[in-house]
Amino acid sequence: MSKTSKASGKKLKRGPIEVYEGKTARIPIYDAGDGKVLLSYYAAGKRKLVKCCGLVEGRKKAKELADQLADGVAHVRPVSAKQAALLEFCNEMLTPLRINLSEAIREFVDSRKIMFQMSERASLVEAATFFVTETDRRKVTPKAFPAVVLEFLDDLKAKQRSYRHWVDCHSRLMKASKTFRGGIMEITAPDLERWLDSIKVKGRNRNNYRGTLTTLFSFARKRGYLLRNTQTEAEYITLATDRGNPVGIYTPAQISQILLGLPDRWVSFAAIGAFAGLRAAEIHRLEWSDVNMAEGHIVVDRHKDKTGRRRIVPIQANLKNWLKPHVQENGWICPHYAHDSTLLIQFSEAFKKTGVSHVHNGFRHSYASYRLAETQSAEKVGLEMNTSPRKLFQNYRELVTEKAANEYFAVLPKKKRSQISDKVTAEKSASAKKLVPSSLARRTKSVKKLTPAK
Repeated sequence: MSKTSKASGKKLKRGPIEVYEGKTARIPIYDAGDGKVLLSYYAAGKRKLVKCCGLVEGRKKAKELADQLADGVAHVRPVSAKQAALLEFCNEMLTPLRINLSEAIREFVDSRKIMFQMSERASLVEAATFFVTETDRRKVTPKAFPAVVLEFLDDLKAKQRSYRHWVDCHSRLMKASKTFRGGIMEITAPDLERWLDSIKVKGRNRNNYRGTLTTLFSFARKRGYLLRNTQTEAEYITLATDRGNPVGIYTPAQISQILLGLPDRWVSFAAIGAFAGLRAAEIHRLEWSDVNMAEGHIVVDRHKDKTGRRRIVPIQANLKNWLKPHVQENGWICPHYAHDSTLLIQFSEAFKKTGVSHVHNGFRHSYASYRLAETQSAEKVGLEMNTSPRKLFQNYRELVTEKAANEYFAVLPKKKRSQISDKVTAEKSASAKKLVPSSLARRTKSVKKLTPAK
């Protein structure tokens, strides 16, 4: 507020004795002499003057005029269509926040003044985001990385995930726990990448480590040990280039040799892996009640599937022939053990006797390759195997011809060598028995001839 000033001999220009601040307008109040005041404002592009009897009445009138100007009853000055559209847009944006335009501009300017004091420039949005993030960080429960790992592993056990999956996570995360001893919230993506470099993992193995760490950090976020609604640091780890290893498969002749060379108790296990594409751990959990020979499909329930998704797998014609001699009303499909790793060890011992070189994940790889050549549909085979078309091509598929696929799914049971040799031995024994009486008879006759008469 400024007041009238006078200098000796000179009359200075007088300013307003008071200024009324409205929502969108400022109305100055001047001294008109004799206790009266004069209000000045613009409307319809012209300056308007209103005289009031006193300051109190002038303030009331100034408020009334300011409200009219804010409501659009009067205009301070004419505006163009572009300016009117801009004002309308600003008001629409501010209405949900219940803030008028003058307040928004004042707050923006004050915030900018504060930001200019910083050495690093940042936008108001960045500043607000940083403020919210820091506020949320104070609400997060601090937890050491090793403690989160142990809690995560216990959770896997409680959810009855496969033992092999638990061992895999345990091996990788316990190794990480030796390096990261502090809070999980303090670990950054560069920290994790430097650690992966230090243990010298590359390609798919590095990506598998990344996947395990990402799962752990997501678990920590759900438990409230990391910020919610934000990406975890593990998700920022760069994916390694993975060209994949050559996919190994069995030929139709090798599959036949394997199935004919295995003991009876392992035939169903190998046949379902080779001709239905189920994982070894899934077959280990499979029961004969899950195999519907009449309708021709195998049901893999959620608790038996690796990813917890239920699916139905068709029984191929040749698979039905392999399973027929072994079908039971109930019970396990194959020998059952406490852990999947024990199953694989025992099967490996039986497999050695077949005389075929072992191929890692060979049954599943073979099914994927031959089935894809037969159906020409990655989506269909992916649904049967519970994997994505991308992983199907990347991890499982080997190029084979349609002719080879037809030969593969035409592999049928034959009499095993042991059964054939047993039959030959039995036939030889039977023929020998038939020859014994005649020889004895000849010997008896010759003995009689040589016996002297009494």
